[in-house]
Amino acid sequence: MEGETVMKKPALMVYVAVMVVAAAVVMVMVFPAPVESAFGIELDPCKLPKCISECKNALQEKYMSATCAMGAQKKFCICLG
Repeated sequence: MEGETVMKKPALMVYVAVMVVAAAVVMVMVFPAPVESAFGIELDPCKLPKCISECKNALQEKYMSATCAMGAQKKFCICLG
């Protein structure tokens, strides 16, 4: 009997994990965040505080997020708004 309980816990954890992921996917599909623009600014080296500052300056009140990404040869700041 003790072995049955041990076997059920991993299966339950996998089931819960699958349900959480499924709920997250459904929420993203049903309630997507509207993005009006996405563009990149060449910043080499790209530091997140500078990236955020540049994106806020470019997008003003439409700013949503910013991140640094690696291009083929240089780093870029990607802005969403």
